[in-house]
Amino acid sequence: MKGQGNGYGRIAPRAVALAIDLVLIGFVTTMISSVLGTDSHGVVASVISWLYFAVQESSGWMATLGKRAMGLAVQGVDGRQLSFSRASIRWVGRWASGLVLGLGYLLALFTDKNQTLHDLIAGTVVVQR
Repeated sequence: MKGQGNGYGRIAPRAVALAIDLVLIGFVTTMISSVLGTDSHGVVASVISWLYFAVQESSGWMATLGKRAMGLAVQGVDGRQLSFSRASIRWVGRWASGLVLGLGYLLALFTDKNQTLHDLIAGTVVVQR
């Protein structure tokens, strides 16, 4: 396997970070949907998920709450902080990573920088802090 022990975010911590993020997004989505009286698995969930990832990954923290808990950060392959638009492209790319049994996530096992499909699409890397 490529990319192990190179300062890039390993798969296990990234998976735990994603699980933390999905639990938080689910909680917020449920709360907002109940207030609005809408189904939590539609537009509301998509908007909350997009804003959750794009705002935090383009912030000075360069990481979601889950990534921060796991000591990870997202940056451009050039080492720079992401813009909101680049973080949004990364979020859209997650859909592609999830297609076909999540094989886009497994690309991280075979790339030098542990990049998933959505990292490659957006020109980003996840790094260990």
